[in-house]
Amino acid sequence: MPQFSPGESKVALATFTVKPAGLSCSAELWLALNGSKVATSGEVPFVSTGVDQSISLPVTMPSAEGTYQVYLDVFVAGQLIGAYQAVEDVV
Repeated sequence: MPQFSPGESKVALATFTVKPAGLSCSAELWLALNGSKVATSGEVPFVSTGVDQSISLPVTMPSAEGTYQVYLDVFVAGQLIGAYQAVEDVV
């Protein structure tokens, strides 16, 4: 399980494909504690390429120590098209 210091800033690199190319998209990485969102990258805009692309998602660890679930949401034109949970939590 990855471990980070409280308040530490990190950048996650998420790689995925959105087809077709040219769509107005965004992605959000967020951390949750007991099902509640406690930290987020905010929605990071990008334009789909139709092939694998990597998106940088900055996030700051919460100030309280704990074990946080990691989620990634992908949107096209404001509509959620993918909601993922990481296989590992972060501490």
